[in-house]
Amino acid sequence: MLVLTGSTWAVEALADVAPVHHIATVRIDPAQNQIDVVDTLTLTAQGLTHFRLSSTFKVSSAKVDGTAVSFSRTQDRLSLRLKGPHTVELSYASRELPSLDDEGGFIDPDWLAQPDDRLATWGIKGSVPNGQKFVVPGRLVDETETDGGYTAQFESLTPSASPILITGPYHVHELMANGVRLRTYFHAELAALANDYLNDTAGYIDGYAATVGPYPYPGFFILSATHPVGWGLPGMTYMGRRVLALPFIRTTSLPHEILHNWWGNAVEVDYQKGNWAEGLTTYQADHAMAEKLRPGAAQEMRQEWLRNYAALPRESDQALSAFRSKTHDASQVVGYGKAAFVFHMLKTQWGENVFNKALQRFNRDNTRKVAGWADIKAAFEAETQQNLSAFFSAWIERSGAPELTLSDATNTDGVRFTLKQIQDGLAYPLNIPIDIETPQGIQRHVVNLVTKSQTFSFATSAKATAVRVDPDTDVFLRLNAADMPPILRDITLDPTAQVVVLGDGVVQELGTELAQSLLQPADPGDGDKTVLIVGLQAPVRTYLAQHHLPAVPERIAAQGDARAWTARDGAGRTLLVAEALDADGLKALTRVLPHYKKRSYVIMQDGQTFDKGTWPAKLQALTVHFE
Repeated sequence: MLVLTGSTWAVEALADVAPVHHIATVRIDPAQNQIDVVDTLTLTAQGLTHFRLSSTFKVSSAKVDGTAVSFSRTQDRLSLRLKGPHTVELSYASRELPSLDDEGGFIDPDWLAQPDDRLATWGIKGSVPNGQKFVVPGRLVDETETDGGYTAQFESLTPSASPILITGPYHVHELMANGVRLRTYFHAELAALANDYLNDTAGYIDGYAATVGPYPYPGFFILSATHPVGWGLPGMTYMGRRVLALPFIRTTSLPHEILHNWWGNAVEVDYQKGNWAEGLTTYQADHAMAEKLRPGAAQEMRQEWLRNYAALPRESDQALSAFRSKTHDASQVVGYGKAAFVFHMLKTQWGENVFNKALQRFNRDNTRKVAGWADIKAAFEAETQQNLSAFFSAWIERSGAPELTLSDATNTDGVRFTLKQIQDGLAYPLNIPIDIETPQGIQRHVVNLVTKSQTFSFATSAKATAVRVDPDTDVFLRLNAADMPPILRDITLDPTAQVVVLGDGVVQELGTELAQSLLQPADPGDGDKTVLIVGLQAPVRTYLAQHHLPAVPERIAAQGDARAWTARDGAGRTLLVAEALDADGLKALTRVLPHYKKRSYVIMQDGQTFDKGTWPAKLQALTVHFE
């Protein structure tokens, strides 16, 4: 999901500047791509003042303190000469809004004239024809529906970036929960899902309020979009109608978007010092939901984060302090997965109670402010009464991850073993759980490894049969990708991946499109580590045999009419093979494979995903079994 908060354009620098207040009246006819705006702005400015306003709008008049004045337009800029505090009235309209029609749509925030160097507050009243609804972020002040159409008024007195505007032929359902107005604005085919969405939303808000702090907005609205979007906005989320219809969204994307109202919206991100909000939201929403839904699912998610990181080329890695937003797959591996794992290590080390209190303090101290990793560090130091500089320096300011080996393990007199950090550079401060297995049961220990090599000894009540390091996947480590089952992400993250498209004409075109949908960058490379092979089934299997490459695995060879799978050849290269019986199958693979990068294989039948999975993993490397 994309969180639209306005922080990306220097909110910290704008926080000390008085916001511009808008009182706007908007008339919209989505079927005609038509919008008319009369906006009264209250602001203080000196000299020539530039307002950002989409070039699709034609300004008919400008008044300053009630007197008509001249203005100039240059592309998406409107310029007025001002002196001191003023009330500015602007009238403008557009008949060219391609993202708006009677099935629903949106208008980007630059529909509201706003100086680049200011935040905004607003009271916006919008009118649409019968059958349509109008929404902008903020508190719903009033709404009426008559034979003449629908009108709603929204207010936001918290300085923020300019609001997006959304319309659609919505069926509205509402639930008031502990003073918070919850609403769904759904297209007709989704209306039956409204009550489930509302009840789940109420539960999530109550849960996060107890864990983090009071819900920071007057309401939360869920709006369905005709476009395949996923946007998080203050007090609302705007998601594609097909996505909202999926049964798992209520336990995945929905809690994630609700939690973003605390992390990223109410507490804004200091992007220049690293985006912490995606990792924290991923941990407290996605990971927490996995814990609730199924035993072992949370550990599987952490293993997935490590597997994704193992596939990341080292030259594509970055420190968490350098992560801004998910611009590509590599940045997501770091900014979401690794960052979430850092929060998991804090919780594991200090316990759930201290972890929650630290985040409550962080929320309390930084709501309606811009915050960075340093503020998170300060909150944890306050609650733990410890200096955490070594931890945050290692995990936030450095790229990379520790690489760990287990050696010299003996069980002759208790247990003795050596742990080594073999990565380049300084040691990471690690708290590592150790399980020592004996016939009488498992002894759990936690060792503190702060140097590159350290030997540990433990007495045992019976002769040890095994030693397992980090058995529950609680420590962020760089795994050896060669020891892990290959997944699609091994190829998609490799900027040097080779591409082989078998066929010409339509097959060549479709194969190229499939490669471009997966690879980052989209152009094929000339590396020797990964290869993407695409084509129709018969030519693909002939090619694999002729080049002595691994054949299609027997378990999936006859399933479906289109499939993709990963394998490793004798030279250690990772292969991704995509084959289909016909062109429609290749089109289907192009559509779905970007969503299954964490998988080893995907099988499709008649354009639908039939099966997917990951090849079994090898024995954990950081385990010793004693005979």
